[in-house]
Amino acid sequence: MTDAIAIHGHDIIDLVATYPDGIRLSQLMEVVDERFGKSVTFHTCSSMGMDLDGLLRFLEDRDKVRITSGVVYPVGSATTFTSALSSIEI
Repeated sequence: MTDAIAIHGHDIIDLVATYPDGIRLSQLMEVVDERFGKSVTFHTCSSMGMDLDGLLRFLEDRDKVRITSGVVYPVGSATTFTSALSSIEI
C-alpha cells in the first residue's frame, strides 16, 4: 500500500499564482493529479486531510484564491481586481 502524499496549501496557492489570468478548475485538477498523484491530500497550518475541493473552499474563505464561473484566480491578479470592481455599484 502506498501512503498518500500530503501537500501544503501554499503549494497550491503558488501553483494558481503561475496563472495570473486564472486556471479552469478542471485544468487545475489535471495539473494537481499529474504533479502529485490522485491520492494526494492537502493540509494547512490549521487543517489536515483535505481533498482539492475542500482546500479550495478553505483558501477561498480566507481570500487566498477567488473562484468565479469555474475559474480559479490568484488573489491580487488583475482579473480578480477587475471582477471586484465590476460588482461595485456607483
